[in-house]
Amino acid sequence: MEYIIWLQLVMNYGNNRVSRVFAYFKDAKAVFTADRAEREKSGAFTRAELDKMDKLPLSKAQEILNKCRKLGIVPIAIGDKDFPVCLSAIENPPLVIYVKGKLPDFDDTPSICIVGPRNVSDFGKRAAFSLASRLSRAGFIIVSGGAVGSDTYAHSGALKFGGVTVLVMGCGINYGYLKENAELRDKVVKNGCLISEYPPDTPASPYNFPVRNRIMSALCVGTVVIEAHKKSGALITAAHANNQGRDVFVIPGSPENKAYEGSNALLRDGAKPLLDASDIFNEYIVRFPDKINIEKAFEKPSEEKENKNKPKLLPEGLSKEAKIVYNHLNGSKFYPEDIKDTGLSDDELISALTELEISLVIKAKPGGQYEIVD
Repeated sequence: MEYIIWLQLVMNYGNNRVSRVFAYFKDAKAVFTADRAEREKSGAFTRAELDKMDKLPLSKAQEILNKCRKLGIVPIAIGDKDFPVCLSAIENPPLVIYVKGKLPDFDDTPSICIVGPRNVSDFGKRAAFSLASRLSRAGFIIVSGGAVGSDTYAHSGALKFGGVTVLVMGCGINYGYLKENAELRDKVVKNGCLISEYPPDTPASPYNFPVRNRIMSALCVGTVVIEAHKKSGALITAAHANNQGRDVFVIPGSPENKAYEGSNALLRDGAKPLLDASDIFNEYIVRFPDKINIEKAFEKPSEEKENKNKPKLLPEGLSKEAKIVYNHLNGSKFYPEDIKDTGLSDDELISALTELEISLVIKAKPGGQYEIVD
């Protein structure tokens, strides 16, 4: 394992010459033990990489292995039996992935990548959450990038009823990126795993995330774009998916709304419009007939059935504002103006209602009315 980590440190990340290396050399150890002349002869390395090989000791890779053991992180090398075939088959696969948690079987289970902006609309929040919830209950693995906004709602939707979700990081697993999502990452580890191609302490950088996105799309049969403006990072993931022969689904938006400018461009260029979770089920049910259970996606979860006549237990982690709003509710149906005596500002009230809706405590009804979920 130390030889493949050493080679990854040399070649960096997203390198499209990986296949050329293994077409010439038997394995990573053969690269390490070869002299410079042999490495040059292979034609697989740049001059900068050749220079780095001369200077980089194997002990650097061994240090990374020791750190992984201490942190409970498992490195999996390309070619190992646990390395996803769907990931190794792309043009620029990672030489090593670092995993914390239980790596699902991506080659035998349908998986969907859900992406969108950090500053996602309220509609986008609900869409990411509910879509992830339905898909995961039907048997899909939900993959996203762990950022605030769309990613968080996608992971949370899968976790709501115990679904499997995978968070692909653009930094090392041990790096404290986005401390506000540390609790989310802990929950993901219990119901799926964290994945990174970067050694555990690698800091986040703007370059890492676009490179990371190719792993998210490669692990999945399809990528869903919740919404995307014309320069959204979600478009990079969609481009990777297209290049890898994966499907791209897009929720259509108004042409007058700049938040959907990139999304609608994807639709114009041939992406599949996503109007309902059924669009995804219909696409993959023939391919995974024994893995997808559509009935489970649309039935009321058992925990809700059992508690139908009991006082509702609020989900953990709700904000103070959401709890204030809930405690002011009288009756099962209400309008926002019915709860003006909360002491919250209009923005706080709207935010709290959105949070309660995403957490499936209330649901929106026609005409601006809300209803408490049984």
